Amino acid sequence: MRRTAEEAAQTRRALLEAALEVFAERGYAAATLSGIAARAGLTRGAVYHHFTDKAELYLATIAENWGAAAAPVWAHLEDTDAAPQERIRRFLVAFFTAFEKNFALRTTFAMSMQGSELPELQVGLEDKRRVMDAWAAQLAALLRAGVDRHGEVVPPESGAIAIIAAVNGVAATWLACPGLFSPARQAEALAQAVLHGILPRQE
Repeated sequence: MRRTAEEAAQTRRALLEAALEVFAERGYAAATLSGIAARAGLTRGAVYHHFTDKAELYLATIAENWGAAAAPVWAHLEDTDAAPQERIRRFLVAFFTAFEKNFALRTTFAMSMQGSELPELQVGLEDKRRVMDAWAAQLAALLRAGVDRHGEVVPPESGAIAIIAAVNGVAATWLACPGLFSPARQAEALAQAVLHGILPRQE
């Protein structure tokens, strides 16, 4: 009997969930398709039905889990009811909080960092670079709107890169030294520290 589209989608989702766990535990090099299939309660053949190889599965795991986990965080940048600086502050607080508490967000972030060092994943990670370009442009537009009202401290494009670098730096530092601080508990202070030198304080 041919599998229905719904059954195929459920199998693919199960593989992506299992892959997220296995890649988080073992890393790209040590993870195996057999191990991922076993974690999902499926056969290795089921993996090859949906994915050509481990690299394709790795990239799909990043793309699909990151999108779902990050959407509520990025939504703060789209909130047109708030002032530009406030939208960025809320985004930063949400990211730092979710990074510690949301397994999918944290793991896919770590996976994308590891993947950037692996030649076989470079083509797939072009999507990540496009997302980063769009993110930088969005942040720069918000900063530009903010400085129009409050006076320029740093150029908006440089400020956007500084925000991205700070977010990545905090995340990478916590991954390397999780006992050093708590992004969730210190989210507000971290957000204010990031913004302090980019936009002036509002009176």
